[in-house]
Amino acid sequence: MVCIVAALVAALGFVQGLASVALRGDALPGSWVRLVPAPLAARVDALDPALPLPEALRIVLARHDLERGDAALAARNVARLSPSRDRLVLEGLLAEARHEPAAAVADYLAAGDLGRVQAAIDGLAARGDLAGALALERAAIARLSGDRTQADALAEAQFRLGELLQARAYRLRPGTAAFRAAEESALEAYLRATALAPLSLRYLLALGNQQLNLAQIGAAERSFARARDVDPTSAEPLAGLADAALRRGERGAARAYLERARALAPSSPAVLRVQRRLGG
Repeated sequence: MVCIVAALVAALGFVQGLASVALRGDALPGSWVRLVPAPLAARVDALDPALPLPEALRIVLARHDLERGDAALAARNVARLSPSRDRLVLEGLLAEARHEPAAAVADYLAAGDLGRVQAAIDGLAARGDLAGALALERAAIARLSGDRTQADALAEAQFRLGELLQARAYRLRPGTAAFRAAEESALEAYLRATALAPLSLRYLLALGNQQLNLAQIGAAERSFARARDVDPTSAEPLAGLADAALRRGERGAARAYLERARALAPSSPAVLRVQRRLGG
């Protein structure tokens, strides 16, 4: 009897130790199985998900199942986890493996993993599904809008929404009502982003450029001036002011702004763009 108890204790200790090794490996690049001998890793992978394993080990096994493309085994391991952030993230990964991005985003939002939320949306956009990406970005915004602690995340989501709306506008014929509506919707998203994060250089520049796109020259000048105040070392606000002056027909002012921008970053794309329009 003593021998049996000792064997059980030893086995439990081994599994708990393996769980610790697995979790350390999960925090490093590459698969955790690189940290243990290959035969042992193979035996662990083959464990029946019904076995009473420590949750830490089960989480890593589920992730490894997903890495190997075995969504069915991963789902069996995930199903035996207690409700937790880790389980929600794994359920999101499973949804992505099943090509269910809406379900994945819902799981990531519930887990508070905003990086995965945006990565899933960006993946849809990269595959050309702008409609799907827009729908999920709006769903993310709706969820974040109800949480006052997520102002920064909400601002980023609004900014990304503006980018997606601009991308949609580029697919439409300029001068049409649909094109104008998409451009105006993008502007509204950038306005919401800057209202939430008024000191973000990136958001202010996007707002200013979109205001230029819509021929709102005075508003664009104010946005670029705010961006310049946020970061006086950045060439882009000065290039934006040069662009605005050029659109007003004030070539002298445009050249003055351009020279200041060029002194800060002569190879900046924004600087080079205005420089070409000014003719050197």
